[in-house]
Amino acid sequence: MSKQNRQSDTTNSSPTTASTESQETQTSRRRSSEDQNRDKSVYKYLLHCFTDLGISENEGKKKPNESSIANQWGQKSNRIFIRRVLRSVLPEYYDEYEQDSVKTVPGLTLGKLVEIIVSIQNYWIQQRRNKKNEQVSYILTRKEKLSILRKFSQLSLEEKKKLDLDTSLRSTEMLLQLLLEIVTDKNNDLNDEDIIVFYKSAISSYQSLRRTKIDNSQKLPTDSTDYLIKKHLEVLLEEDVRGLDYEPKQEKIDELFRKLKKQISRIEFQSGIRQIKSFLPKDNFSNELSDYPYSFSPTLIEHLINSVVENSILTDEFPVCLKHFEIKKVRPLPLYVKTKTQKIGLLNPLVLREDEDEEDIKGLEMQFAYKVTVHFYVTLPKNYQKRFGEGSSDISSFQNENELEFFEESMGIGSPISHIIAVINRVLFWDIPGLSEYLPVVQEILTDDQVLGEITHDSIWSRSIVRLCRKSEIKTAIRAQKKYAQVANELEIASGQYCGFDLVEVAAQAALCARLKAIKQTGINPIDYLTQLCHRAEEINALKKAESYLKFYPFSLKAMEGYLKQTILQGHPTIDSQGKISKIDDDKSWSLVVYDAYLKITEAYLQEGLYRVANKYLDLLRAKIEKSERSDKNFLDDLILAKYELCQFRYYYLTDTDDSEYYRRSDRHTAVNKAENSLNKAENYLKENLKEYHTINEYAQSNYHPFFYFLSRVYAHRAKLYLFMPAYTARPGGRWDVLTEPIRLLEKARIYAARDGSAAEYASWCAYQSWSYLRVAYSGDPEPIQPGFSREECIDWAKRLIKHALICYSDTGQKCYQQIKDNAGKMTKLRSQEGKYYEKYHDIRIQAMPLIKELEKDSRENADEFQQGYEPEKDLLTLELSLLKKTSDEYQHKPTYLFGTHASIILFAMGMLELCEDENNQDKFKEKIEKAITIFDYCSAMAQDGNTIENEEGVSFLNRIFTQDNTQPSKNHLLRGLYPHRLTHFADLGRIFAATGKSILFLHQSDSNWEEIDHILSGLHHNMSKGSNQSYVLGQKRYNGHLAKHFVEVTTYFEQLKDKTNNFSSLSESRNKVIRNIFKIMSGDFDIKP
Repeated sequence: MSKQNRQSDTTNSSPTTASTESQETQTSRRRSSEDQNRDKSVYKYLLHCFTDLGISENEGKKKPNESSIANQWGQKSNRIFIRRVLRSVLPEYYDEYEQDSVKTVPGLTLGKLVEIIVSIQNYWIQQRRNKKNEQVSYILTRKEKLSILRKFSQLSLEEKKKLDLDTSLRSTEMLLQLLLEIVTDKNNDLNDEDIIVFYKSAISSYQSLRRTKIDNSQKLPTDSTDYLIKKHLEVLLEEDVRGLDYEPKQEKIDELFRKLKKQISRIEFQSGIRQIKSFLPKDNFSNELSDYPYSFSPTLIEHLINSVVENSILTDEFPVCLKHFEIKKVRPLPLYVKTKTQKIGLLNPLVLREDEDEEDIKGLEMQFAYKVTVHFYVTLPKNYQKRFGEGSSDISSFQNENELEFFEESMGIGSPISHIIAVINRVLFWDIPGLSEYLPVVQEILTDDQVLGEITHDSIWSRSIVRLCRKSEIKTAIRAQKKYAQVANELEIASGQYCGFDLVEVAAQAALCARLKAIKQTGINPIDYLTQLCHRAEEINALKKAESYLKFYPFSLKAMEGYLKQTILQGHPTIDSQGKISKIDDDKSWSLVVYDAYLKITEAYLQEGLYRVANKYLDLLRAKIEKSERSDKNFLDDLILAKYELCQFRYYYLTDTDDSEYYRRSDRHTAVNKAENSLNKAENYLKENLKEYHTINEYAQSNYHPFFYFLSRVYAHRAKLYLFMPAYTARPGGRWDVLTEPIRLLEKARIYAARDGSAAEYASWCAYQSWSYLRVAYSGDPEPIQPGFSREECIDWAKRLIKHALICYSDTGQKCYQQIKDNAGKMTKLRSQEGKYYEKYHDIRIQAMPLIKELEKDSRENADEFQQGYEPEKDLLTLELSLLKKTSDEYQHKPTYLFGTHASIILFAMGMLELCEDENNQDKFKEKIEKAITIFDYCSAMAQDGNTIENEEGVSFLNRIFTQDNTQPSKNHLLRGLYPHRLTHFADLGRIFAATGKSILFLHQSDSNWEEIDHILSGLHHNMSKGSNQSYVLGQKRYNGHLAKHFVEVTTYFEQLKDKTNNFSSLSESRNKVIRNIFKIMSGDFDIKP
């Protein structure tokens, strides 16, 4: 370039160019010499090794081609930057006056460097394409790119001294860097698993090297151990106590010394050393016993010191501690497939589709489910305000106002340690607002457990390495069908370690520490985090307590709802008795616990069949969910959304087409279609949840409750559609397929409930499936029976399923029975003028359980004083409960208690078996039918809502019903008052089949009273138009309106059956015909005549 051109360039660049150059020069001058030298080194490396300088001779002087270099570096519009780089880095090509114009090196940022590297790479790739026959040597390899970036971040020796970084290995640390480059080179074809193996091998070699250096074979006596601990503490705490005076520094060392001594003492107890020290004097050992077990190896002591110091520093900021854990094996696993050799099997291979189900059941015969309870305590931050105020001591356990103790549970298949870690994940991450952008499950990069030594009392050392994953990046990975590491901008990891004696505890503590470190690395304020965690823990404890009011005593939805309004939902919108939503400024985001609380209330109302009240809550939830989905930070839990869709299913399933106010322009086909769509959405949400786990390789997360619990309900709910409304479903095939579809769906529901470890839920699906088999058994002779589904085989399946249901429900039933007994006769401060006692649950008062007197089994038919009844003046309830204490042949010493609202589901199945099972002896046959009627009577009584609600001065009083009900065939109606919560299906199904049993007997009795059947059937729907609960149900006229047509047809059938008393030759014939017809009517086949 000529001098004239250079002047022209300079002229054209003024004044803007001059101004910019002046600003950059000033900035450069403010930068340290280390920064300038580092940038200069990078520029020089780029220019000499990867850039074509295009040296040309101009006016007798060789100079780099600025235009060409600017093109190679992607800086065409920033030629001044290139000029300043060249004049400062390559001064030998410029005159003195040209060098003087640039005194400092231009600043370099990481983003700028990446831009230059990419441009150089693209430039030489294009050159290779343009010059196919010429060799192009300037190609950047992976190694060279890493080298450039390493130069950019390289600290000078002076900077290392300022940072107090060790430089003793400076001459060899590049070997470690080279090792990293070799191992991570993609051309070596190593994957993540290979790297982890390599890492473990390297750590093992390191540990061996350390043991060799400290002579692991030499044991340390007690005094030497104390010296070693104090020496290591001083070294390890050098940075943390820097700047402290001698006294506080010594206090910190002494504190950690005491912690270490306690941990050593604990290991001594666990390993048995303490017993040796206590009971065997040292002089009892001969000199030959050189391995006298009074001390530990230096390796153990070193690891123990490191872990205690590291974790103590961590918990000073984040004092979340694992106290202890409990592990319990739970039913119903293992499950066996019924085969010729395995006749006790409970899985039917004939209903499992090989293409989708075969793999789901492999290993279940060798699998167990566990329930793991992990207890934590948290040191409360200063000035902590309890979530529910001062009156919350019954919700959470506070120790001296300084600590909060709580527990969390996990259930399902999988190893105990995996369950413990799942609990740790949930406690630390789930529903923490400050961590809402992260998945509440960390990615486990590595878990390394090592035994420190070769003798039994040596300890375990564990290291856990984890990574927090952003939800937004996980969604990106799912859309791109890639693993998380391929799309994440940050791949920061956190490491935690722990040393102790028990392998499970050590691994769990290391996992906790690693996760706490990951939380610390997010930059969240420790006080904010601890406050949010403790508030969430208080809310979950309140939710558990509220849920227990429905599942156990007092078995009341209103008690649960009232308690939730008093605690979690305080300050949130609620529904009053008129269906109005309280006006509260609720623009703030809800916690996931709040969503869960609303959903539990909604689900309970739907179980009771009160769809109008439930719809109000669904509207409230729908509005909040839609608002959340429109938000930029939509991080609603997929499991919460799945639960919401399950509630939507129940709402559509219960569609009463006569209620035009709530189900406008809805016919049965539309309702069933919407119900199926809700189940499909719920299942899709569960699959999305599974995709998240797959993206971060955390496959085991699906083993933990509630994933399979929800999946189980999806399939069980589908079965209900095929049981009662098959004509409106998406039929999988012909009539036979539709008939057996409920069995297939319930088989999967049972399998998933078993994998979840939900024994009571599994028992319910067993009961449903048992009478689904009985439906097939009585499907009718004209059509061919599929192999494996003969009447005898179906009845056999029904028997074995009920048998297993009783075993699996036993724990729940016994707990319900014990709580009824413990609370019976309770005297409270609230007492009415009539002498009734009440318990307070927020804005509702529930009548306390009266004193219960159980009739002896052999005396219930004797004198009047032994008859069932309720004496209001004594508040005494006399009941005959022997039928509800079922004793099996295998467990005669331990009866199954059929108590609790959901026991009615099992009772219904038991009644169906008694009604459908064959018996040759006519007297015994009649007894079986009579027993079936009694069981159905129990079922219906327990499933009904045994209460009335009265309002007095704005306070609701729930009174238990112990008065006679004309629609009940016996005094078993007294059971109603035990359970205020209603199971709407079985309240009416029990009536229908009690009437079915009576009609079978009446067909062979000359003095039969068919009015009894009319009385029983008159209770169907439980018409509420005149009841005292009308405001409570928001004007809903009846229960089970979705089965209205079924009930009409059943009633009509029994009316017609009265005239057929002489048409049957035997009790068996009439039983077979009547049951077959009732099954068909309840399945929606209304063209049935007696």
